[in-house]
Amino acid sequence: MREVDFGSMTHLLIVKVGDMPKTILVQDPDVLIRLDLAQTVMDVWPTANVILCCAAREVISLLSGGQKADVVILRQSLRSLRKTGLAGAIGRPDIRVLLTGADDDEAPMIAAAGWRTLDMPFTAPQVRAALREACTDQGLRAESHCNAIGLG
Repeated sequence: MREVDFGSMTHLLIVKVGDMPKTILVQDPDVLIRLDLAQTVMDVWPTANVILCCAAREVISLLSGGQKADVVILRQSLRSLRKTGLAGAIGRPDIRVLLTGADDDEAPMIAAAGWRTLDMPFTAPQVRAALREACTDQGLRAESHCNAIGLG
C-alpha cells in the first residue's frame, strides 16, 4: 500500500493485492462508500489493484498521467462527467464504466456509451451483479468470501 499526496488534493490511497491483473479506480466523496466499494471489488477480483479517489480531478490526473484502468466506478452523473472533462478521459473501449450517481433521464445516453449505472443506496451483492454485467470478459469470482478490508 502506498499513499500519494497531490498537494491540495485529498490523499490517494492505492491498495495492492496480488499480482495486479486488473486496476480499478473507485471515486466517491464519501470515504466509507469508497472503502465499501473497494472491499466488494477485491472480493470479486482478489488480485486487483484498487485506487481510491475522492474527486473527479484525481481520476483525471491519474488517467492523464498514464495510469491504466480496467474499470472505473464513479459517483458522477453524465452531466458532471462532461462538465469536469472526465467523460473524455474514460471514454475508451478498454475501460469499463459503472456510474453510481447518474440521473434517471441519463440512462439512454449512458447505455449508448456502453456504460452501466448502479442506483444508490446499493448493497455488495448489487455491486457484484453490476460488475458481472459490465465486465462479462473479466473473469469475476462467482462467490464472495471476504468480510473486511485491511488497510495499513
